[in-house]
Amino acid sequence: MLVSTLSVFNLLAVLGFQVYGGTTSIGGSCSSSRDRLDTNNHKFMSDCSDVAYCSGSVNGTCLPRTCRRDEFPFGYATPNTLPQLCPLGSFCPDEGSGCKAQVSPGSPCQMNRDEQCTRAVTWQDFSSPENFYGSLCLRSICMYANATIGTPCIIDNTTYTDIGFNGQLFTTVVIRDNCHSPSLYCGQNSLLCEQSKVLGLPCQIDQECEQRNCVEGICAEPLETPLRVAPWQYAITAMCILGAMVATCLMLTLIHKRHRLLRYRELREYYQEQLSLRRSIIELHTAASAATMLDTKQK
Repeated sequence: MLVSTLSVFNLLAVLGFQVYGGTTSIGGSCSSSRDRLDTNNHKFMSDCSDVAYCSGSVNGTCLPRTCRRDEFPFGYATPNTLPQLCPLGSFCPDEGSGCKAQVSPGSPCQMNRDEQCTRAVTWQDFSSPENFYGSLCLRSICMYANATIGTPCIIDNTTYTDIGFNGQLFTTVVIRDNCHSPSLYCGQNSLLCEQSKVLGLPCQIDQECEQRNCVEGICAEPLETPLRVAPWQYAITAMCILGAMVATCLMLTLIHKRHRLLRYRELREYYQEQLSLRRSIIELHTAASAATMLDTKQK
């Protein structure tokens, strides 16, 4: 994916080509010949509002949509009025005119609607988050994402334009191909499937990296990548925890022994003081008794 920025001075020029959605409510007149995609965000647009579709190109009428592709589609006030989701093996077109059967490879499909294409019998071999069970809608044609290394491939570039919080226009170019992802990508110059680059290798666009993230010319981890903890980090953490527990127990034991030693010394000093006081009392008593007996004999 390539991201570039347009000058804010081009804002008016771009908005001049902005295509606005229809406002005709259910029951109003319309023409499906005016169905189109927004030039900036490629959203489906028609004469009808977001909850209706046009029944025909001549003398058409805006009718309520009978299906939806999203869990929470735009434009509906309450969940009770939502149309149905299409069952497995079918899809809801952009118009919302009703569920249709998925089409086979080589058949036309709507822009970036991979789910409109049928899955291959061996879809598990080349399915990835970049496709729908191994199927792709590139250049509005259904195909499988199973091109192998060195074989010709097809590139589909889509440009999205949006206005940032500071009023500056941002252009995002999404590059998709039919190579076996994420291990392969379609070369911009060779138009052949090439081996994707691992982390740390130089790159030009996101598509060249296995992680689909090229930062300042180097393949890097995407921001949403969860932190990976190595086994040796787990071992060191466990050893540190055990060491901290053992050290805490040893410190508590030493502190307890020190308190006991101090208490023992206090008690020993107290007993020695009491014994010394007792001996002094006995000596005084003995001396007093001896003096009394001496006085009695002299008389």
